[in-house]
Amino acid sequence: MFRSIVLARAPSSALPIATLVAMALILWFGLTAIATPFDHDESQYVAGAYFSSRLLIFRDFLYLQPPLHSWTFAPLALFFPDHMVVAMRLATAVTALCTLATLWAGQRIAGISRDSAAIATLLVGATAAFQFTGAVVRNDMLPTLLSSMGLLVSLLAMRHCTPRYWFAAGSLFGLAIATKLNFAPLGLMTGLFVISAGGRCGLRAAGWLAAGAMAGMTPMLVAWALAPDAFFYGVLTFGATAPHAWYAANGAFDELATVEKLTDLLKYLWKGPALAALLLLSANWIMTRRRVRSPGRRLAIWMTAGALIGAAMPTPSQVQYVMPLLPPLALALGYLLDDARRWSFAPRQASLGLLCLAAIPGMLPATRHMVAMLRTGSPVLEADAAARWAGATVRAMGRGDAIATLSPHMILGSGLDLDPRFAAGPFAWRTGWTMGPVLARQVHAMIPATLPDMDRDPPAAILTGYEAGTRKLPLRPDDPLVAYARQHGYRMVTMPDGVGQLYLRDHPSGPSRKD
Repeated sequence: MFRSIVLARAPSSALPIATLVAMALILWFGLTAIATPFDHDESQYVAGAYFSSRLLIFRDFLYLQPPLHSWTFAPLALFFPDHMVVAMRLATAVTALCTLATLWAGQRIAGISRDSAAIATLLVGATAAFQFTGAVVRNDMLPTLLSSMGLLVSLLAMRHCTPRYWFAAGSLFGLAIATKLNFAPLGLMTGLFVISAGGRCGLRAAGWLAAGAMAGMTPMLVAWALAPDAFFYGVLTFGATAPHAWYAANGAFDELATVEKLTDLLKYLWKGPALAALLLLSANWIMTRRRVRSPGRRLAIWMTAGALIGAAMPTPSQVQYVMPLLPPLALALGYLLDDARRWSFAPRQASLGLLCLAAIPGMLPATRHMVAMLRTGSPVLEADAAARWAGATVRAMGRGDAIATLSPHMILGSGLDLDPRFAAGPFAWRTGWTMGPVLARQVHAMIPATLPDMDRDPPAAILTGYEAGTRKLPLRPDDPLVAYARQHGYRMVTMPDGVGQLYLRDHPSGPSRKD
């Protein structure tokens, strides 16, 4: 009787704990979304969503990624025009929370215990890659959610072996690829696993998976049909050539060497429990390699191999490129933690302690950002307010509301009309010599060589100051814009943050001013 009472009370006592954990995660990711300083890459993702709500991607403006992220976030530009960056940050945080919930649910479908699934999910969420991409506007968290859903549906497909599940799983992996290309090896290795599994699934299931993947990649086909040349340049050519050209121009080409890339990848895996988890999983897989593993375990191994390939694909290596690894890593960790219940006390406690200690480096950056926000305020909210100030300042001049800048994320809350030729932020601009004026005009991109094109209709303002170079990459992309503003008689005022420089057109026709 006592045992029945305990069992009856267990769910009611577990519910508050789960609710408290969920509330803590919501609070954590909500705060990090407004506390994390701007990432250099956010400009293109914010501008891509902004212009996708008004124009046709690739046909009317250049985008340097697959289109799905910009289309998904485009409605935020319509619903929150004055606070778009804040809305996109919070929407990314919601995507991160949905990803964690999906990873937990997928592990439960795989038969992993509730506690192991929860711990594995929290450990994955503590990686530096997850913390970073869950706080900034990038196209990494959305494909992680889609591939996590693809993993979940794949586990259901292995249980039921029906075409609709495999097609749905493939569609989700295809959508992930239509958001970020380095998720492609994850879907590919899932298909190879299905083929290798044989049995009731095998080639037939792999065919449905491939059909679903093709359907999921339809957004890329649509974007290609809109403007083939701009699509190929933005999605393929730019990534294969521009980073090498930019690093070489800055005298930092050695940073792109294979050894340097692998070293950086290990460093990003170390920031959080990912590297420790991979080491423990490798040891466990080696020790149990002769045992019959469940299909879910073998799927995790195949997907992990594909994810590591995907993480190593982009150049240069960055922390966000680790994201394809996290869905299969969560599943594999869940199995490992369940296995650990059968281990003796010392190895079990040592492994769990190692994973928990390894989580600390992944959480430190977000913790520092929140502490800084308590002292000095939110950089995102301050930038939002500064953008509104800039909008009011430009409109007060009475010269129109058009603005040119390499930092769209710092000005879109102003209500000013951003030139769509600057939609790619500083990225196509800073290696404009690799594109040339003809292609730049063809794909509706602005580069320094085509800057005189603005003479036909000079913008009311030019915002600079946020692309002033770094210690490793000292070239200053803003310099040509600053020179243009000075040559055409623009008057400079400093932005409220003390960093940005807002150049205002004093004369209706923007005549040149001779010093």
